[in-house]
Amino acid sequence: MIQLLTGVSLLLCLASALAAGMGKSTAARHLFYGGWLAALALFVANAVLAQAIPFGNMRHVLCFFPLVLLPAAAWVRHRTTCDLTTHFAAAAAIALLGALSMPLQATWRQMPALQSPWFAPHVTSYVLAYGLMAVATVPALRASHESPHHMQVADAIVRLALPFMTFGLWSGALWADAAWGRYWAWDIKETWALLTWLIYLVYLHLPTAPAWLLARKSLIFLGFIAIIITFLVVNFLPAAGSLHTYSM
Repeated sequence: MIQLLTGVSLLLCLASALAAGMGKSTAARHLFYGGWLAALALFVANAVLAQAIPFGNMRHVLCFFPLVLLPAAAWVRHRTTCDLTTHFAAAAAIALLGALSMPLQATWRQMPALQSPWFAPHVTSYVLAYGLMAVATVPALRASHESPHHMQVADAIVRLALPFMTFGLWSGALWADAAWGRYWAWDIKETWALLTWLIYLVYLHLPTAPAWLLARKSLIFLGFIAIIITFLVVNFLPAAGSLHTYSM
């Protein structure tokens, strides 16, 4: 059932992205709604299987992405009058494709460090922030002196995402103090999360003048690379001794 729901949500998100790319915006949104409903059913199924909030491993987190990306797409469309359904639906599909490549981990249970009231809000804020920042990269890279609107769209998305990233960083420190007795350990995942946050903070403080366009595009792309390293790459470095290895 879980694999079926993952596949259905994936196909609907892919169909949404394709429809949006063909200019069929209404159909694209309806397909994305369908993918969201399938992802919601998948979230419930994962919770039943894990007998806990399904955020404890990478597969669970990837399955959660569509649930936050659709509301984010609606907000961007309302805030900027720019329909980025193609990008949000494609990002959701990529996350679900990654989830399909991972085992179900049916025997997973919350370890003591995860049994915290900070668990759900911390993970939710980071999933939303990273999903938004990833999508913001697309209009930023398309921006030029002839089409500055793309950069304005990227700015709006980053401004929405950064408070969620900030909350994730702050709540993670409080959670770490409760679980491990210290707010900060310079763990590799913590360090990269801080670096990622700093990159986007600097980005928002750069001048918006045309002369700074290349610098701003470069910085937002660097931030995207930092997200990939923080979210995925460090989890495949067991030799680093990360306290976050349970997230796989």
